[in-house]
Amino acid sequence: MSDKKQTYTEAIQRLEAIVATLERGGLGLDETLKLYEEGADLLRLCKTELTAAEGRLNELQLGEIEAELQTEEQ
Repeated sequence: MSDKKQTYTEAIQRLEAIVATLERGGLGLDETLKLYEEGADLLRLCKTELTAAEGRLNELQLGEIEAELQTEEQ
């Protein structure tokens, strides 16, 4: 991976390419392990991004619920 942080979409696309390459087979052990490691790193990045997005969604939903409750109280 490069120094530039990949977006979620870029990471998913690369992960899909890695999976396709591994499924085709025919790679040496070193190349297979290298791709597997890269895939594991990308998976971690994607999970982190999804967790952050889920947290933001929960905050937004909580804000909407609080706004509704305030409206009902008035």
